[in-house]
Amino acid sequence: MHNTLELHGKESGQIWHRKVTGKNGLLVNVLHSIFNVADVALKTVHFLQAGFDRNGERLLAVDQRGNVYVFDLIRNKFELVHRTGTSCTAVAFNLRNASEFLIAMPDFTVKCFDADKKEFVAWLKGHTTPVKEISVDSNGDFCITTSAEIAFLWELKTFERKRKLTITNKNDVCLFRAFFCPVSNYILTCFRDDSILVWDAKNLEFKYQLVVPEKNPPFYRAFAVTNDGSILVCGGKSSYLQIWNLETHKLIKIIELPKAIKEIKEMAFLSQSFDGGSHKIIAMLCQDGILRFADIETCRDLFQIGQETDSIQHFLLSSNGKFCTCTLISGQLHIYDLATTWKELNRAPSPIVRALRSNEDFHNDTNSQITYSKGSTTTTTTRSSRSRITSSTNTITTNKLAIKKRSHSASDRLQLKQHYATRISEKTSISSSTLDQSAFRNLPEGLNFKKLYKILRYYGEYPRKYRAFVWRCLLRLPENHAAYAALVEKGGHLTFAKLQQQYPLKSRKLLRIMQRVLSALAHWSSIFGETDYLPLLSFPFVKLFENNQLICFEVISTVLFNWCQLWFMYFPNPPVNILGMIENLLTHHDHTLLAYFIRYKVTSQIYAWPLLETFFSEIFNRDEWLCLFDHIFSNHPSFILYIVTSYCINNRSALLRVTELDDFKYFFHHRNPISVQTILTEAYRLSEVTPVDIDPKRMIESFQPLTRGQYPVFNKYPKFIVDYQIQEKEKLREEEMNYIRQRELNVEMYRERQQRRHEEESWLRQQQLLIEAEEKRRKLLLEEDTRVKEQKNKLQMLNQEIKVREMQLLDVARRKMLHQQHLLKEAELHRLDDEIRKKADERKDTLESGIKSAELKTLELETQTKILENQMLRLQTTKPSNNAAFNLDDLSDDQSLKATTKKIVADAKHTHHFPNEISMDNENIALRFEMKDEDAKDDMTEVWKQLREAKAKELEVKKQLNDMYQQKNALNSQDTNQLIQTMTNNKVVINETEKPISSKTKVSTVTDDVNTESYHTSEVIRTMNQPTHVRCINTPNGSTAGDTSTSSALNLDRGRGELDNDIRKLLSNIRERRAQLVHENSQVAPLSLTSINTPAAIS
Repeated sequence: MHNTLELHGKESGQIWHRKVTGKNGLLVNVLHSIFNVADVALKTVHFLQAGFDRNGERLLAVDQRGNVYVFDLIRNKFELVHRTGTSCTAVAFNLRNASEFLIAMPDFTVKCFDADKKEFVAWLKGHTTPVKEISVDSNGDFCITTSAEIAFLWELKTFERKRKLTITNKNDVCLFRAFFCPVSNYILTCFRDDSILVWDAKNLEFKYQLVVPEKNPPFYRAFAVTNDGSILVCGGKSSYLQIWNLETHKLIKIIELPKAIKEIKEMAFLSQSFDGGSHKIIAMLCQDGILRFADIETCRDLFQIGQETDSIQHFLLSSNGKFCTCTLISGQLHIYDLATTWKELNRAPSPIVRALRSNEDFHNDTNSQITYSKGSTTTTTTRSSRSRITSSTNTITTNKLAIKKRSHSASDRLQLKQHYATRISEKTSISSSTLDQSAFRNLPEGLNFKKLYKILRYYGEYPRKYRAFVWRCLLRLPENHAAYAALVEKGGHLTFAKLQQQYPLKSRKLLRIMQRVLSALAHWSSIFGETDYLPLLSFPFVKLFENNQLICFEVISTVLFNWCQLWFMYFPNPPVNILGMIENLLTHHDHTLLAYFIRYKVTSQIYAWPLLETFFSEIFNRDEWLCLFDHIFSNHPSFILYIVTSYCINNRSALLRVTELDDFKYFFHHRNPISVQTILTEAYRLSEVTPVDIDPKRMIESFQPLTRGQYPVFNKYPKFIVDYQIQEKEKLREEEMNYIRQRELNVEMYRERQQRRHEEESWLRQQQLLIEAEEKRRKLLLEEDTRVKEQKNKLQMLNQEIKVREMQLLDVARRKMLHQQHLLKEAELHRLDDEIRKKADERKDTLESGIKSAELKTLELETQTKILENQMLRLQTTKPSNNAAFNLDDLSDDQSLKATTKKIVADAKHTHHFPNEISMDNENIALRFEMKDEDAKDDMTEVWKQLREAKAKELEVKKQLNDMYQQKNALNSQDTNQLIQTMTNNKVVINETEKPISSKTKVSTVTDDVNTESYHTSEVIRTMNQPTHVRCINTPNGSTAGDTSTSSALNLDRGRGELDNDIRKLLSNIRERRAQLVHENSQVAPLSLTSINTPAAIS
C-alpha cells in the first residue's frame, strides 16, 4: 500500500495524509491527470524532470506543461511555485540560494526563478541546441550547462558566463556529459568516442585524460562519482562496469553484470551515513526500466525498484541518501523512502517455529510420502534436505552479479570450477522431486508432460520465450473460432457496459478487449454475467494475451471450468466450501496462526478469498505471477489452495504482529516482501504432507480440457438463484434505465433552465457591460470634449499670444511708421508755421504800408478838402450874379482840380484799397463838384436835401455793416476756438500714440499765430473803423464838426470790404490747412479723430 497524490486543480496541500510505505519503500505516487466533465481521467500530464535541493529534503518536479512543483518531504507539503508554459529539458535545485532553481527551456536558454518569492531572477543565453544537463558545483557558486555541441561555465552570483568549451569537429565527436567532480571541483567531460577529459574549473585548463582500452570499446553513456571525488564508475551499452581511480588515473576494476542487463542508462551513488564519501552502493537504471542497487565491493545485487510494465525513465537520489524519485514512462512520479527499504533489507530473520507431532501423525506422514512417491525413479527428500535446497536456491537467486577481475591465476579458475560444480549438484537435487500423478495429462504429439514437469521443477519456471506455447499445450485449448465468433457476435453484455467506471484503465484498447472477452464469457454462461469479481480474475490473462483474444477467452474459460469448478455452488456468496478446505489445511499445518485469526475475527473471507478472487495478481508482480501460474497449470486444480495456505504460513511472523482488522485486509490486498519460490516450495511440501481426509483432491475433479467445436456447458451453480438474480437485475436495470431517462430529462430540463438562466444572466451581464461601456464611452467623450476644449483654449491662448506678438510687432512697426509720419508732420507743420508766419509778416507789412499810404492820402485829401473848402468859401462870398461870370481861368482851374481829385481817389482806391466810406466821401465830393459845374444853376436847397437823405441811408448801411462785422467777428472767434479745440484734441491723440513733446508747443504756436492773426485783423478793422476828423465843406456852420466827423468816417470805411474779403480768404486757407492736417492725423488714429472730420468742424 502506498499513498497517491493527484495534482489536478491543486496548487498546494499535503503530500500524504498518512505516511505509509509500500513495497520497496514506495512513499507516494504523484499523478497529474486531466479530467472531463464526468470526472473521468482523459490523459496524464507527464512529469519530465526532477531535482533535489542541497539538503535532500525538498524535491523540485516539472511536468510537460511547465508546471513547477516543490515537494517538502520533511514538512509533508507541496506547492506550485511557477508556470513556464512549456516543457523543460533539465533542472537544477542545489544552488547556494536554497530558494532559487534553474530550468533549461526548449528555446535553448536557461532561466533562474525564485521558489519562495515566485519571481523571475535571471536569463542565461548562448546555447544553439537544447540544454540536456545542468551541473552545479559543491559550493553552489558555479554551474555548467551542457548541450550536444557546447558547454558554458556560469557564475551564479552575477549570472555571468565565465568560460566556454566548444567542439571543433561536431560530426565525429558529440559531448555527452560535463559535470563537476566533488571536492576537487574538476570538470569531467565525456564524449561519444569514449574519451574522458578532466579540466580545471577555474580557468578550464586541461588536466589529464583517462585512457580507455582499445580492444573492446565500452560505449560509455552513464557516469557516477563518489562524494570524495576518488572513484569514477562508467557504464554504457555493455554488460560491464569499469571503475576508475581519479587519483591515480587508472582503471582498477571491471564488474560483469547479469545477462539480463545489456545497457545502463543512468547511474548514481547512494550516500550512506559514516561512509566518509567513499560510497559502495550504486544505483543503475537498466534498459528494461528497472532501477537496481548493487554493492561494488562485494558485487552483490541488493534490491531493485520498478517493473517492466511501467518502466522508469529517469531517477534521482537525494544528497543524504534518504529519498529516491523516479519518473515513469506513464508520466507518474514515484518517491521512495530508501531508509525504510534498508530497514526491511537489514531486518533480522524471523524465529523458526517447530511443532511436535505424535507418532501417529508421523506414521501417516511417512505413509503419505511413500504413497506419493510411487512411480518415481528417485527417493523423496527429507525436510532438512528440502530446507537445504531452499537455502541454496535463495543463495543462487540473490547472487546474480559475477566478478570478472583482470586476474587469471590458477586459484581463481579453480574456485570458479568448484562454484559451477556446486550449482550443478544443487540443480540435480531439485530435479529429484516427485511428480504428482493426479496432475498428469496427455499432451499433443511431440510433448511429454513428465519432461515439462521436470523442467519446471528444475528451473522453477518455464522459458519466457515458450511460455505461451507451453500453456496452450498444458491447457489443451481447442481454439474454437466459430464458437467464439458466435459469442462475440452477440455483442456486449449489459453487465459490463460500465466497466470503465468500476475499473478505470488507462489503455482504451485493453478496456475494449476486456469488455469483449467478459461479454463472451457472460453469453457462454449466465453465471459469469452476475459474478462481480470476474474482471479482477480475468484482468491478468487479458493483459497477457492482449493480442490474441481467442486464446485469452479459452484460457479464462479453462481456468473457470477447472480451477473454479466449485466456486459458484453458494453463489452469490463466496465459495464457502473452498474456503473451508483452506481453513482445514491451515488448521492442520499451522493451528497457532488460525487461532490467532479466530482471536481477532479474521475469517477465511479476509485471508483467503482476496487471494483467490484476484488469482494472486495483487500480491505478486508480473514475473512472479507468471512463474506461479506455471506451477498452477502444471499441477492438480487443488494446488491453488495449497498456495493460499503456504502464503499465510510464510507470512505468519508478520501476521502475528497485526491486531487491527483493517491491517489484515490491507495485508492481503497488497504486495509483501516474500519470494514466490519460497511460497511454491512450501506449497509443494504442504501438498505432500497433507493427510488424505483433508486433501482437496478428494473433492475437486482433475483437469478436463474444453471440448472442440463447441464449448461445454457450465452449470455448476444454483440456477434458480442466478435466474432470480438475473430477473431482479433486469428489473433493477429497467428501473435504473427509467430512472436514468427521468434523470436525463430532469438534467436536460435543469440544463435548459440553467442555460436559460445563464443566457439571461449573460444578457443582463451584456446589458450591464453595454451600460458600463456606454458610461465609459460617455466619460471618454466628456474627457475628450474636455481635452478638446482645453486644446482649443490652449490654441486660442496660443493664437492670442501669436496675435499679441503680431500686434506687438505691428505696434512696433506702426510706432516706427507713426514716428516717421510724426517727424514728417512735424516738418510739414514747421513749414506751415514758417509760411503762416511769413504770410502774417507780409500781411502786416502790407497793412502797415497801406495804413501809412492811407494816412498820407488822408493828409492829401484833407489838404485838397481844405483847398476845396476855401474855394467853396470863396464862391459863397461872391454874389450870385457873379456866379455866371466866372472866367475861364477859374473854370479851368476847377476842371483841373476835379480831374486831379478823381485821379487821386482812383489811385488810392486801386492801390491801397481804401475803405468804402472814404471812397464814398470822395465820390460825393467829386459828384458835388460835377453838379456844381453842370447844375450850378439848381437850387442849393434841393442839393442839401438829397445830401441829408444820402446821409441817412449811409448811416443805415453803416449800422447794418457794423452788425455784419460784429456777427463776422463772432463767427471768426467761434471758428478760432473750434480750431484751437481741434488742435488740442489732435495734440491729445498724438500724445496718446507717440507722446511727442514738441506737438504741444506746435499747437500752441499755431494757436498763438491764429490768435495773433485774429487780433491783428480785429485791430486793423478797429483802426479802420475809427472816424477821421475830416470836415465837410458843404455843411452849414452849425453842423460843421458833426458833418466833418461823419464824412471822415465815411471816407475811412471805403476799402473795408476788400480787406475783409482778404482776411476771410486767409482764414479759410488756414482752416483748410488745419482740416487737412487733422484729416491726415485721423488716418493714424481714426477712433480719436472722428469729430474732426464732421462738416461743422470743417465749416
